[in-house]
Parts: sequence; C-alpha cells; structure tokens
Amino acid sequence: MTDVNMTELRDLYAQICVCCDCQLPQGFCPQLRPPGPNYKPGGVAFVQINPGQVGSLSDQKIAKYRTENARNIATRKATDTRQLLSLQEEFVKNPSDTTYERMRTAFFTSMSELWGWPPGKYGSTIEAHGVSLEAVAFLNLAQCPVPDDSYRRHQLDLCWSKWTSRMLMLLRPAVIVAQGKQAWDFIRGRQLPLDATLVEGLHHADRRSREVKEGLLSGVRDALRNRT
Repeated sequence: MTDVNMTELRDLYAQICVCCDCQLPQGFCPQLRPPGPNYKPGGVAFVQINPGQVGSLSDQKIAKYRTENARNIATRKATDTRQLLSLQEEFVKNPSDTTYERMRTAFFTSMSELWGWPPGKYGSTIEAHGVSLEAVAFLNLAQCPVPDDSYRRHQLDLCWSKWTSRMLMLLRPAVIVAQGKQAWDFIRGRQLPLDATLVEGLHHADRRSREVKEGLLSGVRDALRNRT
C-alpha cells in the first residue's frame, strides 16, 4: 500500500487551521493532531471528540489550584499550548516540510510528557491499547474546543463531513479506535473509508471501573490481532 500523500494532508491541515465556520468565541480555535512519523496506510487511527483547551488557562484560573505542584503543571501546560498554537500559525503561513515537522515534533513531546492528568497520561493511554505513538494517527472529531465542552450535533456533523472524513480517506486506516462514548456513538453511524474496522477504545479521562477500562483495551488489542 502506498504511503500517505503528505502534500494533500498538509494542505488539508492548513485549511483546518483557518476554519471558523462555527463562529466560536475567541481562543476556541482548531488544534491539529498530526500522525506519527512511522504511520502507514492500513494502520491504526485514534479519534477523540476534540483537542480540548489543552492548557489554555488564565493566570487567575491557575492561581486557584490548591498545590504548588498543580499550579506548576498548569503553567507548563499553558505555556506549551501557546507554543503549539504558534507553531500552527507558522505552518499555516508556510505549510512546508520544515514547519510541519516542527509542529509534529512539538505535538509528540506534548502528548508524551504533558497532556493528561497526571502529565503524560494521554500518550500512555494510547500505548496501553497495544500500539506505539509513532506508528499511529490521531484525529479530532470536532476540530475546535467549545465553551463548557458542550458540543452540538451540527458542529460534529459539519466537522465530520468537511474535515474528519477527508482526513480518514487520506490516512486510510485499517482500524479506527473511537476514544470515549460520545465519539463511539457518533462514528459508528457513519460511513467509514474502505473496509476499516471500528472499535471503541479507552479515553485517557475515562472514570469508569478498572474492569470496564480493561475490557475496552482488550477489545482494541483483539481487533489489532485480527487485522494482522
């Protein structure tokens, strides 16, 4: 199977970064999720509901954290988010190999070291499904966070038809892991690219029992074994 057409994917990412169709408040902007450097078509794509306002906290909100350690972590996440968005802006202005790689490298550092609670839980949850971060793709179901995490069906429908489904067609995954019940419920009613297998996976912020979590992880591992 041929590699991902990176020129088309970068062009699509550049379009996503300037999308404002949902007319969200200032600061609620697209946040990309580039695929791993070793991802190949026929691989695994993880889809979450959205990027969230990763670390986009004001100084006043950070000051409300009870411990110094929590305040320090929140400050690091806020600084990291500003850096990621700055790299996205550079990429949009000049969507070249160089600006794309800078953005992707920063993303993987954030995913591995900062995102989630405790920091790094985002990346470790992905790998708990039996994959390596560098070999899988990551997509948002909604390209932008929204106030109070209150996603409207029309926003999800619009993002899917305009962006997410097109990314999936370019990435051509064999297995699509829907992380979180909202993403799972939405995607399973959609037409998927080629013969992709859809399976429900574990979201890093899932608060259900250990047995439920392990069941989700086992289901994904089984799906991966059956495709190889």
